Amino acid sequence: MIRLIQKKLIIPRGDTGTFSVPVLTSFQEGDTAIFSIMDARTNTNVLQKECTYENGNLTIEFTHNDTVNKIPGKYYWDIKIYKDAEFLDGKLINGTEIDSYYAAYRLPICEIRQTGDAYLTDSN
Repeated sequence: MIRLIQKKLIIPRGDTGTFSVPVLTSFQEGDTAIFSIMDARTNTNVLQKECTYENGNLTIEFTHNDTVNKIPGKYYWDIKIYKDAEFLDGKLINGTEIDSYYAAYRLPICEIRQTGDAYLTDSN
């Protein structure tokens, strides 16, 4: 079960689920919101997902494959809103950043917790 406790996001490795946050800026037709989990040590993205927008909320949906191979530990998370976002193979490659959900604050913690799931491997 995915949990958001105040700003701390807890994701058991491999779990499915959603969480929503209210939009804090003016989100307009054509804008794109991207949720990211970043490695605290290297400042690199380990997961990026497009958010869905409905009734003033941004919703992020996780599948089993999104987190089953993530190393348990502490990360940071953020949501950035882009205008004219461009994607290649499902990944954001360009766009004009409008706002970062936590730009004025310290990035909140995302904790990926160990579960009994086996890591997925490619059999090829």
